[in-house]
Amino acid sequence: MSDRVDYFDDIAELQKDVGFTQAVRVGEMVYLSGTAALKPDFTAAHPGDFDKQLEFVYDAIGRSLAHFGANHNDIVREVMYVTDMQKLRDAIPKRKQYYGDGPFPASTGVEVRSLVLPELMIEVEVSARLP
Repeated sequence: MSDRVDYFDDIAELQKDVGFTQAVRVGEMVYLSGTAALKPDFTAAHPGDFDKQLEFVYDAIGRSLAHFGANHNDIVREVMYVTDMQKLRDAIPKRKQYYGDGPFPASTGVEVRSLVLPELMIEVEVSARLP
């Protein structure tokens, strides 16, 4: 795959130890790994605060996309993993702020029992088409 470009973010050493990259560009598509509210020391940011974790996640997604010259409006697919579906429903207006008036991605919300750390409440995986 000669046109593949990997992007490691601020937890690059952890990503390399575990065996994944934050984002991969292949052709005109960018695929982001699930993004959670993880600080560089692999601890949870904003434990117990769903809205703050959501902001952290979408801001981190924005930085990863910007690395490739894209933004939230270039996202075509989104999967949100949450530990409490009601908290996601309550946070929909905050989530929509990142997409403005659209275009909106094809989106799926999945409630899970837990994420990689027990303090994490949301993880978001996206795919984007480069402008």
